[in-house]
Amino acid sequence: MKLNLIRTFLLLSAFIVFYTACKKNTVKPIAATPATDYKALSSQLAVSFYKSITGQYGGTDVSKGIKSPFGTNAAGHKMVFSTSPLCGFAIDTSYNYTIPDPVQIFDTIHRYHGSFHFVYTCTGGVVNGYDVDDSVRNEVSDYGYFDNVYAVGQHYAVKALDQTYKLVSMNGSLNSDVNDVGEFNESGSYFLASYSLTGLVVNFASGTADITGGTTTFHVKYLLGWSIGVPPQYQQPTIYDGTIEYLGNHKAKLTINPGHVYMVDLITGVVTPV
Repeated sequence: MKLNLIRTFLLLSAFIVFYTACKKNTVKPIAATPATDYKALSSQLAVSFYKSITGQYGGTDVSKGIKSPFGTNAAGHKMVFSTSPLCGFAIDTSYNYTIPDPVQIFDTIHRYHGSFHFVYTCTGGVVNGYDVDDSVRNEVSDYGYFDNVYAVGQHYAVKALDQTYKLVSMNGSLNSDVNDVGEFNESGSYFLASYSLTGLVVNFASGTADITGGTTTFHVKYLLGWSIGVPPQYQQPTIYDGTIEYLGNHKAKLTINPGHVYMVDLITGVVTPV
């Protein structure tokens, strides 16, 4: 009887060791890296840039314009200062807050945090531009379902090109980070792009910003369809470089090196091969 118990115990122990070893060695198969969809990537590159400069991810919106020269009326007499009080005026602030779903603990939660540094610039004592240095991050998550992050870093100068203050130039740099995770599907996408702005001309007389000239160069790290169950070292993003040439009427010619060229509508994201 005692011998049978010992044999049973040994067999059970062996089974547990074997089962544990199998569990530890069970690794999700690494999905084959999908072929690059240059058309989809072109759309995301162009639209993400446009959304970033127009405040759709947070931060400064170029469509809001530039403050006109300072002036006021007092007792029927207009007073105009030789130098606007706004020249060199800086707005420097930060924020951090969360909006939970009021109904259930595990429903959608919105988190917002970032910093703003905004300085008015002048020529001849007249406000005609601003320098912006913003860093904003927005996160929308729903426990167990998804976690979407949108982050923007704006570092550029805006200057009026005419007396309407609705035609401006933009020069500097911008970063855009869009990271989507579908937790139940254990999949997601990663998009981190840096843009260099050179001589952009933006017209927002109609109320909607239209980039009518200039170029941006971009450097992007892009990963589509990565799996949470696969070790990070096997999920390295692919790096792409290229240029965006702005043509007006919300159209842009985008080139991903070494020669993938597309026309992109900055509003709709519709892409047409060139």
